[in-house]
Amino acid sequence: MAKQKTVKQWAVQLLKVGISAAIIGYLVWDSVRRGEGIFSDQHGFNPEKFWQLVHHAGQHWYHLILAFVTATSGVLITFFRWWVLVRTVDVPLRLTESFRFSFMGFLFNLAPMGLVGGDLAKAILAARRFPDHRPETVASVFVDRVLGLYALFVVASGAILLTGLVSSSLPILQNICRLVLIVTVGATLVLIACWAPDVTGGNVITLMERVPIVGKLLARFVTAFRAYRHHPWILITSVIMTCPVHLLFSVSIYFIGLGLFDRIQPLARHFVFCPLAGVMQVIPVSIGPTEFVLDRLFVLMPLADGTHMLPGQGLVTLLVYRVFSLVLATTGLSYFFFFARTDWQEALREAEEAEEWEESATPASPVSKEAVRR
Repeated sequence: MAKQKTVKQWAVQLLKVGISAAIIGYLVWDSVRRGEGIFSDQHGFNPEKFWQLVHHAGQHWYHLILAFVTATSGVLITFFRWWVLVRTVDVPLRLTESFRFSFMGFLFNLAPMGLVGGDLAKAILAARRFPDHRPETVASVFVDRVLGLYALFVVASGAILLTGLVSSSLPILQNICRLVLIVTVGATLVLIACWAPDVTGGNVITLMERVPIVGKLLARFVTAFRAYRHHPWILITSVIMTCPVHLLFSVSIYFIGLGLFDRIQPLARHFVFCPLAGVMQVIPVSIGPTEFVLDRLFVLMPLADGTHMLPGQGLVTLLVYRVFSLVLATTGLSYFFFFARTDWQEALREAEEAEEWEESATPASPVSKEAVRR
């Protein structure tokens, strides 16, 4: 049984790597094909264009420094946000410990082939530190992730309305913008419904669990979210705190573009395109979907002079951002190697048994059916 589980896990990981390789391979081909991409001319791949990009980056290094600073600031805000959420449910986690666990989760997200999710690793580490508060730590990590995703749509919707892209002359962009606005309104209503008292005495959660595919996940979120039902201002503060994270991500991508290219999309459009690309992070494939969406959006929307950006610009920009993430992760890597190697190894071992752990750690304690009735 264990052997079959291991084979299945490796098969899933190989599938994810295959999907990532296929997407990145296509984007690379698109950037070098004859007369079409940023690294090609009428004869095909032109290495001189690559060296022109390197030379441009050397002249505009200060933009890249600003990009790294803004990217780092956004990551640190997410670390602090989780600490606020976990303290709200009475888990006595110190700020320094929360940063250590968050940094390890960040490192796990960059692990080869996405072996273990960063959220899962963080939840395991916090639960091991406070075994009497396991349901609360799981709830805090789950709510932290959902609020981060919700804020992505809020930022994108705000930028869409402020820039007027919902009235774009491109039908596909109009449809994307309208879909984002609809999802944002719908998600807001769902969160309000989850926060409101359950007059069914917990029966609604039982019904949710019976929904195919997403039922158990949805029921688990509702259960976790209701742990914060008596702390509405904490939830609102967390969402407000998260909006600058996505704005900083957009600004970081904008600065990277300034550091690498002569022609880029304006900053206002980055506030729409980057959150839309960031939504692709919900797909359990670490690299590829986000790059594809950002690259296509950059090419799709014409610049002020009516021309279009060349394929590959979004890919290169996001790959540089991932290099920055790797540099930031290296700082945490040095810390874990010298001070927390045992925590890392034990968390990895436990995470490999994640399915069983998650089932036993369903956050029922802070919002049991008895509490839901109240």
